[in-house]
Amino acid sequence: MTSIRQILRYARRLGQISENGMKVANRSVRYASTQARQKIVEDENGKKIFPSPYGEFTPTEMLTHEFIWKNIEIYADKIALECAVTGRKYTYSEARDATNYVARSLINMGLRKGDVVALVTPNYPEAILSAIGILEADLIATTVNPTYTSNEIKRQLQAADAKAVITVVEIARIVLEATRDTPASGAPFVVIEDGSGPIPEGTVPFKDLITRGKTLPPITRYHSSPEDVAILPFSSGTTGMPKGVMLTHNNLVANMQMVDYTCKNQLWKSTTADFQEVLPVILPFFHIFGFNGLVLPRLACGTKLITIPKFLPELFIGVLTKHRVTGLFIVPPILLFFNVCTFLKKQNFESMHHFITGAAPLSNTDVEKFYRKYQLNNDQLKICQGFGMTETSPVVSLDVSGTKPGSIGKNIAGCELRLVDPVTKEDITDQGQTGEIWVRGPHVMKGYLNNESATREMIVENGWLRTGDIAYYNEEFYFFVTDRLKELIKVKGFQVPPAELEAVLRTHPDVQEAAVIGLPDERCGEIPKAFVVVKKDSKVSEEDIKEFVKDKVSEYKQLQGGVTFVNDIPKNASGKILRAKLKSDYVK
Repeated sequence: MTSIRQILRYARRLGQISENGMKVANRSVRYASTQARQKIVEDENGKKIFPSPYGEFTPTEMLTHEFIWKNIEIYADKIALECAVTGRKYTYSEARDATNYVARSLINMGLRKGDVVALVTPNYPEAILSAIGILEADLIATTVNPTYTSNEIKRQLQAADAKAVITVVEIARIVLEATRDTPASGAPFVVIEDGSGPIPEGTVPFKDLITRGKTLPPITRYHSSPEDVAILPFSSGTTGMPKGVMLTHNNLVANMQMVDYTCKNQLWKSTTADFQEVLPVILPFFHIFGFNGLVLPRLACGTKLITIPKFLPELFIGVLTKHRVTGLFIVPPILLFFNVCTFLKKQNFESMHHFITGAAPLSNTDVEKFYRKYQLNNDQLKICQGFGMTETSPVVSLDVSGTKPGSIGKNIAGCELRLVDPVTKEDITDQGQTGEIWVRGPHVMKGYLNNESATREMIVENGWLRTGDIAYYNEEFYFFVTDRLKELIKVKGFQVPPAELEAVLRTHPDVQEAAVIGLPDERCGEIPKAFVVVKKDSKVSEEDIKEFVKDKVSEYKQLQGGVTFVNDIPKNASGKILRAKLKSDYVK
């Protein structure tokens, strides 16, 4: 039987189809064949599984730093990292040497295999070099939100048992305060220059790690195995307070390979002597989407990364104007910014061929508005929405075609999905019927640090991870997320655990009980709102409560949705807060 591809090649030889038309047609055939391969299969236990439509895939087991630098000889002299603020640049060769020198210096400071180093940094090249150096030294990196308050930082340092800290000048005093009464107190404290002032006395300048590392003996062998924990980001999972997520080298490398296998030559190109992808790093590096969704996999492909420490409109626009950017990894609020920005033009996007968006839902309306405003279409610039979580390293699914706005796409190579009824735990197989997404694959976390009960609740029989997200699939096997079982509030893509804010509220001397929910918000996605039961004869006001919380948490966790005083907090028989009832009773 003659295949469609054979017909296309014959038409090309006859001159009846252009070379560009051939490429478009081949891409269509590829998507069509992918769609045809999608199916539901039943395993030996009778579970109904959605295998990846991209075929079977077995990742190579490697240490993360070895994977990142595996092809460095191809692009050793090309720029790997450039800071949008300081202008500091590192070629791939310089970056590779720098991470090795950092590793030598950390070992020389007395840190040993398995020790945790906290990275409390905005997006600077040296933060990325530090992270890779930490892994190369057989250590574990825990990434901390640099906008956290001192108490929030302290909580993570204690939970992670961090033995050293790397931060920047701007927040060094806050981080130093956070180290008091933690294992990091008096331990190595490294500071990256960011132009905001001098390095605090008694700390180690980052540049000293490089200069000292050059003089230290080379690392002759690595003691880590791919099964060892590499990074320890914190996530709330489906409920409760933030927990340390143990991601191994295998988890990180597998997810990088799975995404690359799924997307290569469809969304981005390989680096060659005369071509290099250019991507701004506007996603925060401490977040798993920025860390292993963008930075590490793109370094492994030879991309030029422009680091942006903080989202400032004029800085971001400057990067898009100065550099010939080929793509963007963003969260939905950035697309909303594009839709109202008066300083950007079509020309700013003409060199780009893809947006990858995740961390929060993106509506079809917002995508269409962007295309209309900048007179672009899907053939010129694909807007591809994905789905993932910290516990899956992070990517689970992606709409590679960019043709299904509102969809999270299809599960990437090597990733299996199930849709499970949250009540009966029966598998959902009918189109349009919703169920909780369960995930299995080599990218699923090892577990939560020192929390076996939370791990057992999250990872159930036969390695299936419960995401807490509700979805359905359509006739083309594209998945659509419709709701969340988990209690998390998502503010501009950042996690806000209600339990964390409730714990803060209960420390107020006038508060008897408290509950927090997320309100829909056009700009932020969701914003936190509190319901408070006050003690007898209290005269506390809404503003008093909001100011009390403001002093204790990061800006995005503040009670932008307001405070409502109530007589009681609805709970079930076991004492669990009924947030759905609060929403139905008070949110219109």
